[in-house]
Amino acid sequence: MLCQLAHHFPPFVESFLERSRPLRRRFREESVTDLLMGSLITAGGRRIIVEFPDEPVTGADMEWNFVNPDDGTFFRMLLQAKQCYGGGSVWTRHGYKELLHQSGSGRKLQASVLCDTARAATATYPLYIFYNPASTCEAARGAGFTAVTGANLADGYLIEGLVRGATTRALRTGNKSLKAIAPLLFPLTDLFCPQAVLATGPQAFAPGAPAFPLAVGIAGGRSVLGVPVPPTPAAIRQRLVAARDALAKTGIKETAAAPGVPAIAERIPDDVSAAIERAQARARSQPGLRRWRVTFVSANPVDRYSGPGLIRRRPQ
Repeated sequence: MLCQLAHHFPPFVESFLERSRPLRRRFREESVTDLLMGSLITAGGRRIIVEFPDEPVTGADMEWNFVNPDDGTFFRMLLQAKQCYGGGSVWTRHGYKELLHQSGSGRKLQASVLCDTARAATATYPLYIFYNPASTCEAARGAGFTAVTGANLADGYLIEGLVRGATTRALRTGNKSLKAIAPLLFPLTDLFCPQAVLATGPQAFAPGAPAFPLAVGIAGGRSVLGVPVPPTPAAIRQRLVAARDALAKTGIKETAAAPGVPAIAERIPDDVSAAIERAQARARSQPGLRRWRVTFVSANPVDRYSGPGLIRRRPQ
């Protein structure tokens, strides 16, 4: 499910954007985000709820909500998408020309709008998702930055630091370059792999009817066969913490000054619960529309076996 998508979507984006380069009208990041949403709809069955609600401006193109109805926990990520532009084999000439975008009547930096929204919210973290054509990826990987793929994530607070620090003409050019961004990138697989599963049984398919074949995944800390489900809010938070720690170990000093990853919430917000209820009732979301909203519905993994073929859940 999500783990497979995390592996397959980035190389698709590389090819998709590269094919648009000769066109008179090149695809923009909105096109790739639409494709990502379509992929999530296809991959997620009834455990991934995709909407496009009318919401106040937050600086985000996407809102990813991770919920676990079993224990009522919640974690949100706000994502802003940017596409890389540039040509030739010199990778330092590639960059994200819209990274310093300003929005609103006050012309506030988009990165600051995104991060201020996250700072003011509960259990919310800002991320950037960067889309890169094949020529950009090949140039970067040739220079040793093997983590650069068609779709990468980066810590929103670290990107905000680069954007706010672009106070001179040279820095405005340098801080939005791939050279400045590449050391901060991490893959989608860091969030979505290994995949979690629910072992077979009626609870594995709720809410809704069966949507997936059985798959090998992780439940209760072990490899088991079951139905794939999105990661729990606690798992997503821990994977963000691990990504931050990995960056710190590479010498990115800014990670120490950036806000920490907040704790998960012990209550699912009313608007997210309403989205789940609408999906279960097969209702359509309202038109309107400023950003995609995605709700990932997880469940508690299996903890241990009580006998051959019998599964007992962890006590609550």
